[in-house]
Amino acid sequence: MHLNNETLVLLSKFATKAKKHIGMVELNKMFSSQHYANNIFIKARLSDKELAILTKIVKQELNHNPIEIKSIETYLETLYKDGVGNEYIESSKYYLIILADYLYSTQADGKSYRQAVDSMILHADIEEQPLCLHIARAFYPFWINEHKLADKTINLAALKYHTAEIESQKKVTSALTSALWNTIGTECFSSAENEPIELYIASLLDKGISSEQINTKQKLAKIIIKQYRNEERDLHSYRKVVDKTQHLFSRQDLQEFFLVVSREFHSFWLTLQQAE
Repeated sequence: MHLNNETLVLLSKFATKAKKHIGMVELNKMFSSQHYANNIFIKARLSDKELAILTKIVKQELNHNPIEIKSIETYLETLYKDGVGNEYIESSKYYLIILADYLYSTQADGKSYRQAVDSMILHADIEEQPLCLHIARAFYPFWINEHKLADKTINLAALKYHTAEIESQKKVTSALTSALWNTIGTECFSSAENEPIELYIASLLDKGISSEQINTKQKLAKIIIKQYRNEERDLHSYRKVVDKTQHLFSRQDLQEFFLVVSREFHSFWLTLQQAE
């Protein structure tokens, strides 16, 4: 993967700082495994104050914002506001780091959450299980709420023009530069360019998203890849492409939907960077 000096300095600083508090960080693995990256970011975010601040900067630069971190942050903020003791807060951090690992890629529902908690409890010492279970139960509303907020953001934008495939294409086509939208389906992509698109579509299928939404999201992902070809490679390449492309939309709701897709697609796009 090609990294410019700015990226190397930022990531090296993060890895050096993190090593003192959470152990060795494999930078290559941060880009090849989203699960590993999630674990590292969560541990770093909940450790030393300076490292937590640096973690926020790195996550923002890499456009990596897992729901688990957001929900944990909200949960801890509530504990602080309620004046909960430091011992309980530190215990919460410890067990939530473990629980987040079990929650990775799970469905956002009560049954899946309980299964993750049960798996965690099985690996906890008997004397730790009551506190572990109590924290998991207290955390659930925050975790499920973050998922609902994320789903709501997507659904509000999607419902405006995804009632049917034909209708959605009419709305998007009327707002996009017609030549780009109409020809993207026949555009040729290299194997390296196709890989992140295929991974993204596979993840959408796993989530049970409708075929109409998948078809439109696939086109938008292809547009991002095509626009990226002509962008100068640096730390902000992806963000620049997104900023330029969103202005092809004349309607605010479609701009918002495109931004949702761009955030979803970013982690898969990273595989294209690795191939360069």
